[in-house]
Amino acid sequence: MTLAADLRMLARGLLGKTPPPLIARTRTRTRRAEPAAAALAPRAGQARTVVVTQVVRETADAVSVTFRDPAGASLAFTPGQFFTIELVIDGERVRRAYSASSDSRTTDTATITVKRVAGGRASTFLVERAASGSTFGVLGPSGDFAHPPDARVLVAIAGGSGITPIMAIARAVLATPDTRLAIVYGNRDRAAIIFADALAGLAAAHPDRLAIHHVLGATGLDAMTIAAQLDAIAPPADAHYLLCGPTPMMAAARVALTGRRVAAAQIREERFFAPARAAAPLTPQPVTIRLGARTLDVVVRAGETILEAGLAAGVPMKLSCAMGGCGACAVTLVSGDVVLDEPSCLTPAERGRGVILACVARPTSPCTIEVT
Repeated sequence: MTLAADLRMLARGLLGKTPPPLIARTRTRTRRAEPAAAALAPRAGQARTVVVTQVVRETADAVSVTFRDPAGASLAFTPGQFFTIELVIDGERVRRAYSASSDSRTTDTATITVKRVAGGRASTFLVERAASGSTFGVLGPSGDFAHPPDARVLVAIAGGSGITPIMAIARAVLATPDTRLAIVYGNRDRAAIIFADALAGLAAAHPDRLAIHHVLGATGLDAMTIAAQLDAIAPPADAHYLLCGPTPMMAAARVALTGRRVAAAQIREERFFAPARAAAPLTPQPVTIRLGARTLDVVVRAGETILEAGLAAGVPMKLSCAMGGCGACAVTLVSGDVVLDEPSCLTPAERGRGVILACVARPTSPCTIEVT
């Protein structure tokens, strides 16, 4: 009974319905930046509410936001993972994924680093208005962008805010013996370098294990530039590569690595995206959910996702990022038709097997899904 009640309460929040607080709170919070207080206080359903403890300006367009769980719960993550942040901006719930950049050995707090993007609602909001004492919702951590534990040589290729998960990985790698790391980091100019001082400090502390190669210029990291950097680094054949940055940089890095005959198993990539709402006329649809020997019938309202409807009905469905980026809510579509918010992390092979992500799936006909 308690589990069902908890799931119903959490699902109400995911659907934008405010669940009753466990502890009564006043609407006014004592802190300096009052305008941000109201906007940074969503009642996130599956998310837990965290409190900002520090905001550090990394560049003119990037900030690092450190937060803690007021209940004292752990914020442990694997270096390279991301948190999904839930904000309420102008009355609308907005979810965005931001990598953890802090030292993963510290588990009572976590830090995300956010760079403002043109037209980005969440990034602009956080860069301009996040302040100590603010609250927001957090899901996760999610993602599998982690360095292989047995790798002895790592080469990271990052552009702009793509340095964020690399920073967490660098801190973890350098805290253990043996592994060497080279970072190729592209930015338009020196003022845009995120973690400039922190990276320099790590390199000074580990001169034999960390080499940082800054590439500055408006053209960014193209295939020829990346290839030249790799020639200078001369990584061994068993080196592993971590890629994170703008789409053109990622494509250029793949071209350069293919030219060096680097095996796909030695390359790991991280991409962030905000899925766009699927453009299709939607009406309420019945969905049958199979969980082992159990079968449950729910009605998915117009515009609602299968995950939202399942949680509202008390179905114990898995989730983590809730925006199509991690695959935790993957289910099998047995029958019927759905539209998916895109892009998502589904591979062509998964799509071919009928796998869908419940968090971004909206039915257009009666459906049956199987939860594994």
